[in-house]
Amino acid sequence: MRLSISHRTSYHYTAPARSNINELRLSPEENSRQKPGSLEINVDPVAELREMRDLFGNLVHHFEVEERHEQLTIQSRAEVETQGSLDLAMRSMAVPLREFFVEDQESLFEFTTDSTYVSKNPETWREAVDIHLSREKTWGALIQGLSDTIFESCQYEDQDIHGMATSVEIQQCKTGTCQDFSHLLISYCRALGMPARYLSGYLYDPGLDVKEEAEFIGSGATHAWVEVHVPTVGWVGIDPTNRRWVDEHYVSVSSGRDYHDVAPVRGSLIGGGEDRSLEVDVMVRAMK
Repeated sequence: MRLSISHRTSYHYTAPARSNINELRLSPEENSRQKPGSLEINVDPVAELREMRDLFGNLVHHFEVEERHEQLTIQSRAEVETQGSLDLAMRSMAVPLREFFVEDQESLFEFTTDSTYVSKNPETWREAVDIHLSREKTWGALIQGLSDTIFESCQYEDQDIHGMATSVEIQQCKTGTCQDFSHLLISYCRALGMPARYLSGYLYDPGLDVKEEAEFIGSGATHAWVEVHVPTVGWVGIDPTNRRWVDEHYVSVSSGRDYHDVAPVRGSLIGGGEDRSLEVDVMVRAMK
């Protein structure tokens, strides 16, 4: 599937800002499931973009706006070709649990421990174990069971309504966004010793493309899901917000321990006033 992605972020300040320093993670990554095409990123006020890789290998664009300004706009346009990866999910269904062994403990260790938005507590472990005991004894069945539990027990709220929360807070209130549900699923997995990481990217919704009626939850904005490292298979993606294994509708941009590692736009500035506003517009369309 060939997709085009438009992502526009606009900040409006009530007082002049300066020394506006930002990191952008907006470039679709290249992996076995997708092949990126063209990428264009424009910043207003105009600034020079510099590329680098972060600790997780994600492509980061960095820029600084030194001059005084009252608005900052970041516009990215990308093309990418995706393909399904459900064979990985099916292969994980055949991997017996037995023990939660990790093939490469050193490289996966950071995806089994607590992070900024994900932490394990006795209640997390208890819920995860209850789900574990109720599922068939394979990695795929358990991952699907953990994801299904979140889909069935939690209520979705739009990102502009619900602020970012920790996995423990979402576990208690059962309300959140795709980012929150991903954090909760990661906490369940890590509580059981399963390496799990956070994926940030986009979700193509055929309904929005053709009928302007969403078929998927959380589409029309940046999206988040989870990858779990399954022995002998590798990283397998699943979306707890939509109760779906990741397929050609998903475009991954960056991965990390949680949202803190992969925020699409992160920055700091001097000035800008106290009453600032943010507008984000995301459009993902199929290309002929």
